[in-house]
Amino acid sequence: MHRKPLTHLNTPAALIILLAVLIALGSTGYAVVSLAPNSVGTAQLKKAAVTSSKVRNGSLLAVDFKKGQLPRGPRGPAGEDGLTGATGPTGPQGPQGPAGPTGATGPTGATGATGATGAMGPPGPTSGRTWNQASGGVSTCSPTDLITQALTLTTTSRLQLAATAQVVAAGTVPIQITAEVWNGDSSVASITSGPMMNAPTTITLMTIIGVAAAAGEPVDLPAGTYQVRLRLTEDSPCNVTVTATGITLTATTLGIA
Repeated sequence: MHRKPLTHLNTPAALIILLAVLIALGSTGYAVVSLAPNSVGTAQLKKAAVTSSKVRNGSLLAVDFKKGQLPRGPRGPAGEDGLTGATGPTGPQGPQGPAGPTGATGPTGATGATGATGAMGPPGPTSGRTWNQASGGVSTCSPTDLITQALTLTTTSRLQLAATAQVVAAGTVPIQITAEVWNGDSSVASITSGPMMNAPTTITLMTIIGVAAAAGEPVDLPAGTYQVRLRLTEDSPCNVTVTATGITLTATTLGIA
């Protein structure tokens, strides 16, 4: 009778079982020449029948052991870090988000200190007088008084003088008008129209105004009576008739600090 070879017993586990069966049978003096397929199992093995010496080294696999029976080996060394890749290009800027809510209004700052009061200016005009003269003239080199009036000051003051005259000459001659303050026989302060000017051959208005001064400085006049004069002066050749019309002279007292 032809039998198929026991190819299913060629695994290590099957060989171990077969060997164990042979040993068990050999202890009873019973020799087995051949075994039927699947005839040897757990029931046919004695307790502790399979020992290390009966197992070929390196023949068992991890699956042959019950889960948890093989102890975990020590943790191996950490692998080397890989090289950091190059930084990628910057992505496009995203759209602007909506505006956030308006923040709360901050506290009002403290009010600054009030600045110091400025110095008081000089007192304004206290009184004034105006005199008028219809006409006047000159044809000599000596000054001619167009207006002469007395003015009394009750307290130390300065005088602001103003004068106008419409002047016309019969020929070319330098002329000048001057407003002066006299104390007795001396001129103590004055204002002038400036350098001599050639008298016009047509009527021209001449005007002067300013605080009566001496040597370029305003003069403080003590209380008293003074003469105020508006003078017309003709320079060389002193033989040309100069006529003035519409003549006015105003003297205004100014208090001093």
